[in-house]
Amino acid sequence: MKINHSKIKETNRKRIIKLLLEENEITKLDISRELDISITTVSTNINELKEEAIVEDVRSVESTGGRKAIAIRIDENCRYSMGVALTPKHIKISLVNLKKKIVESMRVRHNNEGMENIINLIKENIEQMLKEKNISTDKLLGIGFSIPGIVDSDTGVIKYCYFLGIKSFDLKQHFEYLNTPIYVDNEANLSAFYEFLDKKHVQDNLLYVSITDGLGLGIVINGKIYRGNNNASGEMGHMKIEIDGKQCKCGSRGCLEGYVSKNALVEGYNEAAKIKILDIDDFEQKYLSKDDLAIGILHKYLKNLALGISNLIMILDPNSVIIGGDINDLLKDNMDDLRKFIYKDNLFTNESNCNIKVADFTESYLLGAAMLPIEEFLEIK
Repeated sequence: MKINHSKIKETNRKRIIKLLLEENEITKLDISRELDISITTVSTNINELKEEAIVEDVRSVESTGGRKAIAIRIDENCRYSMGVALTPKHIKISLVNLKKKIVESMRVRHNNEGMENIINLIKENIEQMLKEKNISTDKLLGIGFSIPGIVDSDTGVIKYCYFLGIKSFDLKQHFEYLNTPIYVDNEANLSAFYEFLDKKHVQDNLLYVSITDGLGLGIVINGKIYRGNNNASGEMGHMKIEIDGKQCKCGSRGCLEGYVSKNALVEGYNEAAKIKILDIDDFEQKYLSKDDLAIGILHKYLKNLALGISNLIMILDPNSVIIGGDINDLLKDNMDDLRKFIYKDNLFTNESNCNIKVADFTESYLLGAAMLPIEEFLEIK
């Protein structure tokens, strides 16, 4: 059997970097013992990583005999990754370091005045953030983009996004001038990816229900994002729950999104109220002030959401369903009711084999986008 020495070398390097990221400081001998790699191989890799300013010496460590060992650590700010999320009204950007700590975040309104204007706004703010932090593009592992639509993650083309009014838009090519890897993916997929990274040691299957202006679904099966044959899996919002029902932004009728997006709460309230509200924040204030109309609308909303999630559980049988997005606070107060609606008359699953919870972070898609380049950098193939 032919041995691929370059592959072995790359694998050893990534294993060493992973271990350094897990430890505050460690000696070369401990790396050798932990990874079962020869001390010569460890020393060679550490010397190369020092030349690239990825690792540094920390201090001398007492030994039982012979020369004192030197503890080393990774410079967490030696490399960075960036996540960019496009929403119907905003651009959100997060810069994270190699230890996945957020270094800087920003949010800019774009008013949805065409993709060329949005692209220029993204470029300006990326360049401004890098300049302010004094980070050159050669220190960037890559930029991940989160899109609320159907995306071809291999080519970086947005196939369809009705929130931004675009079809077949090559997003990747607009940022290739930065000479750094560009990743483009669906926001629900990225949310699922981020949640999975946090839980991969205990589970390898999960669903992430993303409730924003739309309704999306990220599916992780055996530790991998399931995308479908046409990169269109997870369009949960466009499952039909009512024949000739509400008009959906996709052009069809009766889609679940019309009943379960955050806008459904606002629209439902305004249809019945004398005094209109503007957005989901207003609705939440009404609910918190014990407004009977808001309480009733949320109760009906939870039943519709439970219907959608119950159907997903029947089809995919996951061990975890995470719900996240723009109404997390409303859901946290009502999870007991939501679970009750989901498991009502369900003979096939219950809370003991399918955990349902609200995501801790409302913008998992943004951090998921930022994690893509880092995970690619660390992945052993």
